[in-house]
Parts: sequence; structure tokens; C-alpha cells
Amino acid sequence: MYMKLTSALRVAALVAVSATAAPADTTMSDGTVLSDTPTFIVTYIEVDPADMDKARALIKDQTTESQSEDGNLRFEGLQRVGQDNQFLILEAWSGPEARAAHAASDHTQMFRKDLEPMLYAPYDERPHVGLAAVDPASLPAGDSSTVYAVTHADIIPDEQFAPCGRQVDPNGPCGIELVKSLPDFGRDQDGNLRFDILTQSNRSNHMTIVEMWNGSDALMASENSAEKRAFRNQLSGIPSEGGVNADPQFVLNMLTGSLYDERLYTLIGN
Repeated sequence: MYMKLTSALRVAALVAVSATAAPADTTMSDGTVLSDTPTFIVTYIEVDPADMDKARALIKDQTTESQSEDGNLRFEGLQRVGQDNQFLILEAWSGPEARAAHAASDHTQMFRKDLEPMLYAPYDERPHVGLAAVDPASLPAGDSSTVYAVTHADIIPDEQFAPCGRQVDPNGPCGIELVKSLPDFGRDQDGNLRFDILTQSNRSNHMTIVEMWNGSDALMASENSAEKRAFRNQLSGIPSEGGVNADPQFVLNMLTGSLYDERLYTLIGN
């Protein structure tokens, strides 16, 4: 009797938590408020290589069903280049309510249930809001030649806004301003289809950079551009012009708490 009562209480507690855990407007440490409409979700999926084809088929079916739901603005299933057993799902919804309805749908519950035995890492789902993002519905659809570059960037909390002690000039630009500046030049480059910056709604110093390019040549041209090189140098706390330091003991004074983790993907066709 005690065990049954305890289990019931746990279920009730989980229901109460889930009812209040929906994405909401996010406040940055400088007081800036980012709206939760639209609501973005970025999900990383890693499966046993032996189950790669089955997982890909599940994600493809889930993508097709989700795109037809009320409030869906964008839903893309992606497969990582060079590591075919790793996948990514990019979602955009009109707001938290539409996304909550999707999460509670029968097909989503079944998708997660069927996928779970294949996973060798947890289903890593991260809610986001837009930091520098255009209307998801206005973006072009990708195709088999589209290259997606999706990057996780983690700015050290004290380095988000000026003054930032690790930057060459403590008055900035500091971490958030640097990342927000990327679309200013990225969207104007040849072959760019999307260049958005999203912020995790539960950790506002964690960001996901979502890029779409019409091919690998366009992506590489962007990576080698003077603007992108200067950005990467400044994010490392060194002058924008960069260069190899003469001191072999030199340690980069990173503004980030983790690697600038850029991963390349292609679209799982519908």
C-alpha cells in the first residue's frame, strides 16, 4: 500500500512539474527579454550504428507527420556528415502551446518509444528562443544538396556582456555581441539560405547557431572569410587579426566554456 501511494505521489508530482515546465520568455543577464514565440527545439540523437537505417526511417516519418500539425512552422530531420549514426531534429512552433500539443501527440509518444532501444546516449532535447532569428516560415526548404552547419556555443557567464575580462578589450565586443554579429555578414554571403542564432530557454548563455548553405563550397567560403576568422579569434580572447603566438606556453583566453562545436548535417528527405 505504501509503495502504491508513493508511486502515485511521484506521478502527480511529475504531472505538476510538466505543467509548469513549458518554454517561456527568456531573460538574459543584461535584462533583455527574448520572446518564446516562436518556440524552437534542437534535439541531438545518437544511435547504435547497427540501428542507423531504422532510426533514419523513424525520424523521416516523424518529420512528415509533425510538419502537418497545427502551429508547426518548421520541422527538419538531419543526419550528420561523417557520423551517420548521429541525427539532429530542428523544430519551430508558433508558441509553447503548439509545441506542447505536439509533444503529447500519439505519434510523438510512439516515435520516442520506438527510438529509445536504439539510443546509446540520452535523447538530448533543448528548448530555445530566438536571439537573432528570422521568421521560420519565411526560410527556404532545404534539399539533398543543402549543407547545414549547426554549432553549440557556450559563453562563460561573466563574458556575455561588457565588461568582459577575457577579451582583448574588456569593453567588448563580448560573447553575446560577438555571436549576434554572425548573421550580419553570414546572410549576405553567396549561397547562404539561413543564418540564425538561438538561445537555450533554460540556459541563456548557451546558444545554437543554425546555418544553411546551398553546398559545401559556399560553406567553406564562409568559414574562410575574414569576418568568420576574426569572430573565431575574438571568441578565443585574442586580437581579431589572429596569428600564431611566439610564446609556446601561450594559452588561449577563451570566452567560451566549451568547444565551438560545429557539426555538419544533410537533410533526411521527405
